[in-house]
Amino acid sequence: MKRRFPTALVFVVVAVVFAFVSLLACGAAQRPDGGQGLLPVGAPAPDVFAADQHGAIQRLSDQRGRAVVVYFYPKDGTPGCTEEACAFRDAWDRFKQANVQILGVSADTRESHEAFATEHRLPFPILVDTDHTWSNAFGVPMRLGTVARVTFLIDPDGKVAKVYPDVDPGVHADEVLKDAAQLTGAALPVAPAAPAAPASAAPTGPDTAAPGAAAAPGAAGAAPAGAAAPGAAVPVATGVVLPPAAPAAPPARR
Repeated sequence: MKRRFPTALVFVVVAVVFAFVSLLACGAAQRPDGGQGLLPVGAPAPDVFAADQHGAIQRLSDQRGRAVVVYFYPKDGTPGCTEEACAFRDAWDRFKQANVQILGVSADTRESHEAFATEHRLPFPILVDTDHTWSNAFGVPMRLGTVARVTFLIDPDGKVAKVYPDVDPGVHADEVLKDAAQLTGAALPVAPAAPAAPASAAPTGPDTAAPGAAAAPGAAGAAPAGAAAPGAAVPVATGVVLPPAAPAAPPARR
């Protein structure tokens, strides 16, 4: 006879497993300031610092006076993280025009950041957060052992202006640039357009009339429609002006 587990025990085991997985995947992070979850809009940005891919120290408070994009991403070299970083790279010149700094943050090592930035020619700092100082300060949760993909927009006064908890790596850079330009009061920089194909120039000059520019009927000096003024040169389609035709010779007498 087979032994059956009590139904209540099965439910308890399932509930414990579900709670553990939920906590591991997307549990709200406890922040050092006593709050829980993502740092909210209006809160002062934490005064944190870290080394970037070149070993230079980047302190967030040093960026006062400009807008700052702090984007957290799971791991160097993964498809989504690469797409996001390259989108910020492609829009980097427009961010600079709008007086906006970009700081990428993940828990990878400096060597990993350096290789990632070199491979994809990233012009902005990506910060080493192996001890999770930045992610904890911003309340960014861990998901399956890596930091979640979350972006914060910091205004020039050092306060959180916007939080992006659900990021689409493909369009995120343009979305953040639009919001950041509003913070700095800069006109939204546009991507350079491809050069247009040169159009063939129409002949211009005093001999070429614009469409609809014919003289009004009855106006002084106006010639009848379809007739040229006496002794006037006759324009042709090529833009070359021909002299008046010579008068015909009288017929010879017999």
